[in-house]
Amino acid sequence: MYNNYKLMTFEMEMDNIDITEQNILDDSWIDDFEKNDKPYVEFYKDNLFTMNINILYINKDNDLEKVSEEVFLLQTQNIISREEIVGIIKKNSIMNGNNYSLLSIIKYNIVLNPQDITTFLKTSKIDYYNDYFFTTLKHIDTIYFEKTINMFQDLNTLFIIFYEKDKNNESASSIKNNTKKIYLRQINSKNKKTIRR
Repeated sequence: MYNNYKLMTFEMEMDNIDITEQNILDDSWIDDFEKNDKPYVEFYKDNLFTMNINILYINKDNDLEKVSEEVFLLQTQNIISREEIVGIIKKNSIMNGNNYSLLSIIKYNIVLNPQDITTFLKTSKIDYYNDYFFTTLKHIDTIYFEKTINMFQDLNTLFIIFYEKDKNNESASSIKNNTKKIYLRQINSKNKKTIRR
């Protein structure tokens, strides 16, 4: 009997409480967190939705003739599909009436972790990171990019290098078989670059 009385008293007390008071939550901590977190958002890794694509054209004299740059909108985050790559190659294989063959595709993806930013910015051994960020792709296939720290996302680039075909239709593949490495070097103050093979 006593338990029934307690239950009835509790129910009556609950009926007297305004429902809006029950639904009030202290969510000010969310605003505080967002305010305190805002300066650090640029240091978090995030998915890529756009990609820089640089097309480099090398003429028969091994001179870098032209560089074309574009920002490419990814259909799927962090991925450039095989079909998209083939389309880019076909679209850019002719420049100023000259036919070019694909010589190389190089992916530059900054895969730095947030805790390594300070070391990266202070290092004098940038070659270590360049070797770590650059990947030469051996096949035309879907290209996957890793998430990148927000502040470095606009540095991720896909380099597509074309070599001008000879009049006798010697393709870049036959040239590539004779080439060990390609070096880009600055030859004067006008930023003209030459290819040495």
